[in-house]
Amino acid sequence: QQVKTKPMLGLGMKLLRDLCRSRVGAFAYSTPLGSLLLFADEARVLDPPPLQQGQSEGKVMVIRTSQGGGERMRLLDPLQLRPGAAPTGSPVVVIDPARRYQTFLGFGGSFTESSAELLLQMRPEQQAELLRAYFSEETGLAYTWGRLHMGSCDFSKGNWSCVAEAGDIELKSFSIERYRAAMLPMIKRAEEFAGRKLQLIASPWSPPAWMKDTGSMLHGGVLLPEFRSAWAQHYVKFAQALQNEGVPLWGFTVQNEPHATTPWENCLFSAEAERDFIRDYLGPALEESGLGLKLLAWDHNRDDMFTRAHTIYGDPVASKYVWGIGYHWYGDPRYEFWPAREGMLLHENVRKVHELQPDKHIIMTEACQEMGPQIGNWQLGERYAEAIIKDLEGWLEAWIDWNLVLDQKGGPNHVQNLVSAPVIYDTARERLLFLSSYYYIGHFS
Repeated sequence: QQVKTKPMLGLGMKLLRDLCRSRVGAFAYSTPLGSLLLFADEARVLDPPPLQQGQSEGKVMVIRTSQGGGERMRLLDPLQLRPGAAPTGSPVVVIDPARRYQTFLGFGGSFTESSAELLLQMRPEQQAELLRAYFSEETGLAYTWGRLHMGSCDFSKGNWSCVAEAGDIELKSFSIERYRAAMLPMIKRAEEFAGRKLQLIASPWSPPAWMKDTGSMLHGGVLLPEFRSAWAQHYVKFAQALQNEGVPLWGFTVQNEPHATTPWENCLFSAEAERDFIRDYLGPALEESGLGLKLLAWDHNRDDMFTRAHTIYGDPVASKYVWGIGYHWYGDPRYEFWPAREGMLLHENVRKVHELQPDKHIIMTEACQEMGPQIGNWQLGERYAEAIIKDLEGWLEAWIDWNLVLDQKGGPNHVQNLVSAPVIYDTARERLLFLSSYYYIGHFS
């Protein structure tokens, strides 16, 4: 809420204005600047618009979300198309049915352990409200995709692996017991509200610690060469185990953020290392499994997605195993403190990856706003709208958001990497709060 540069009178007027416009009222939340009054929307079922209104001759359906007017995907009076020419210099939308672009596959969110555990803390009616809000085609965002972590990630209850026994190259100690408590039940309930099976992508943050040169799942490190085959078989066993639970996977990404050394789980892969792992180990293992699994390479930010795609697609054997490229949206200095001032957005790289090999595919596999829950922040929604529009223009085919729900601190996160989610569950007040990002995503999904 930009309080550092606002006079106290201006801040007071803003708080009064927001209080009058908020359906929830004033809540005090901790921020780096201290305790501030912030505002969000309390959970409510969306009012599904009558689709036939936009289908009648010459009628244009209008649905609007606005901060000041209190509108949240509100259906307004339709507009009427009339014959005529646009005034010189005015905006023009050209619709040419002969020009075809990508087939869009859908939107989704991520079933992290943190989100799934928070769901269990809610009252039954709140659980249903949250899942309906995301997955219902009638009164929600109509999500059809999901992502989950293979092994722990920062949004897990601690650091853990599906193969805890050191040196177990035959994976005899492999287990997905950790998923049965919260994550798998959440996915199954989400599918009930969606009325269909979700397209699920699994991503590893790190191999087991004993497979890496650092002996740790955290703080970087690389996969040791002698464990490449066992690690590739781990993907297969994970997919088989989930299928046996009635939750089949659509596919995998090779490695979450292979360029990042962070305090949480990660594993570094150069472009050449990822190419060789796909070509010699992971690709053949997935193909031999007979499960029909798709594989996405990269799974990191836009800045290096073209060079990564160029390296992997340039090897015909590796390329044949790869369905496409996954990427994340991070690197905008307007919203994050760590990118270079000139920015690392590079939306044009999405289009360049498509042009490099048009028969391959592109999915955005992770997006969230860093630095806390961002309750009451409407720039958050604006960021989503801008990114979705620009990436759709670059042949994006699916958009998968990060955590489905987080608490009022932006967690739980076992290394305190606190971020935002479109829906926040205030555990102290036992309330669901819908952020601007939820409604902005809804205008697209």
